[in-house]
Amino acid sequence: MSTDENDLADHGEEVDPETLQRDLTHIKEAMGLQEQYPTAFRLWLLYGALAVFASLGSQAVITFELAPWGHAVSWGGFYTLGLLYEWYRIGDYEVPNNEMKPSIRIQIGGIVAFLVAVFVAVDPFLTDRSPVEGQAMIFGLIIAAIGATYVVQAASLRAYNVRTRDRHAFYVGGIWMLIYGAVMPNVEVLQEWGYVIFGILFAGHGIASYVFLSE
Repeated sequence: MSTDENDLADHGEEVDPETLQRDLTHIKEAMGLQEQYPTAFRLWLLYGALAVFASLGSQAVITFELAPWGHAVSWGGFYTLGLLYEWYRIGDYEVPNNEMKPSIRIQIGGIVAFLVAVFVAVDPFLTDRSPVEGQAMIFGLIIAAIGATYVVQAASLRAYNVRTRDRHAFYVGGIWMLIYGAVMPNVEVLQEWGYVIFGILFAGHGIASYVFLSE
């Protein structure tokens, strides 16, 4: 056997199958969300469209002075459709061998629990505001919580080796929603029309992210 053949043989003996498989998994994880989860990637478009319809429902509650629980009916109804789609088509988001990685579900649950606590804390102060102002404040808090969720999710996706540009889409969305949620209760035009404006902005962000990340 020649020296070159011996070198190749020695090199072949040094390859650890487990290490090779781990390296291949790492390379796969470093791809974008579109390559890893093509069905989940289309949620940018799905939730963007659902947000438009749900925001129109909220806008109708304000414009026609309907019962405030109409907001929950509109958003809960449309987004339940989105969740059913996720459950049916996507399944588990978590990648294999993730015991040491952060749970995105638990983080989102923590933010939701925080939002509920905030609602309980501010409820006594809403009695001094008009119904329009009070509903705008609650809606603004919800938007801010969604923005915080986007930021947390973007940071967590780094642990899953998701590429930077995909994470930036979440960061950008989280930042503008945090700003919008803070501004909405304090700007008169947004108190009246901020619901449908948010829906349009949310859909625009979803479409832009889908197009940008598809390249």
